Amino acid sequence: MLLIITGNGKGKTTSALGTAIRGIGWGLKVAIVFFDKGGSHYGEQHILELLQEKIESHRYGMERFNEANQTFRFENSAEDVKEAERANQKVMQLLEGHYNIIVADEIINAMNLGLLKEEQVKETLAKRPVETHLILTGRNVPDWLGDQADLISEVKEVKHYYKKVKGAIKGIDY
Repeated sequence: MLLIITGNGKGKTTSALGTAIRGIGWGLKVAIVFFDKGGSHYGEQHILELLQEKIESHRYGMERFNEANQTFRFENSAEDVKEAERANQKVMQLLEGHYNIIVADEIINAMNLGLLKEEQVKETLAKRPVETHLILTGRNVPDWLGDQADLISEVKEVKHYYKKVKGAIKGIDY
């Protein structure tokens, strides 16, 4: 199945990781590819290192978040594009590996930001075996992708603390 977790709310990656953990709980073969999440400041990276015998994890992207001064780099570089293409190639490689669940975290954002072309994502989806559940995350799902999905879950922001709290919160936001 093709599952998409989207929306403007916080929790898309968290939801995908929860499904991955549920899968390994049932002995399924699971892999995660993180798009545009370079750097070492993601808390999930630390737990996935402990679970590396259970969940295959690959992180791609140049560092965007500066934890020390709480700033985020929004502009894209040629290296950002190369990293997204490498991540997409890894997903295509994993699709040949008889995985039960593969998470392509932030692949939709990578496409929307111009780091991947629509055709590259379509080519990846075309390689998906029927028995592999592919979970895609990111905001603003294009209609053509939504039409292919078996499930779309939307994480909606109802209220967010960012209006009161300055900066990202370790353990909650990263």
